[in-house]
Amino acid sequence: MMKQRFIPALILAAALTVSGCAGINDVSRDVGIDVLPVANSIEIHDWDVVGVEVNVPRTLTSSEANTIKPRADIVWREDPIGDRHAQVDALITAAVEPAFDAMSGSIPVIVSLDVTRFHAQTQRVRYTFGGAHEVEFVMTVRHAETGEILSGPSDIDLTFDALGGDDAVAADARGETQGVRITQRLVNWVNAEFIGPAPAPLFADAS
Repeated sequence: MMKQRFIPALILAAALTVSGCAGINDVSRDVGIDVLPVANSIEIHDWDVVGVEVNVPRTLTSSEANTIKPRADIVWREDPIGDRHAQVDALITAAVEPAFDAMSGSIPVIVSLDVTRFHAQTQRVRYTFGGAHEVEFVMTVRHAETGEILSGPSDIDLTFDALGGDDAVAADARGETQGVRITQRLVNWVNAEFIGPAPAPLFADAS
């Protein structure tokens, strides 16, 4: 169970228009991990997040093809070849669980994230033009005791620009891996949508 604090949670309802190849969902799609929506209203939810469930369905396909855009739901390269579903689950859980820990109130809730797409970079893309990190899931918030749905299901698209070429090589050298950038993107989303302004990115020049 996540550590409890009694701080009312703030949800920032945001509207941001950006260009890109994918559509815009309930939560805006950003172009960088340090670019976050501008809030135009604040809604208070007295929620205490007592659990976070990340689900990466086995029906999602994965690919090890070193092409520009593998035809699969999951593309991940920063762990050894193995169970990509479990690796994506572990990465997302490690990012969002401690982030949600800062959100607490009097109503115990469980946040469920059902992954629909997780496209990081292939080697070919990372060391040429970069592309994008596509992180998409469906979020549902349920009352932890009654099971009542309090929010959602909501489609969330956190896709953002990835580094490429020399920038990617330099980022790798200083420890700014794909996993680090995706983790920061997820943490920033939790902060922006549920808690407050996002913290400074882990790396000052990340975009």
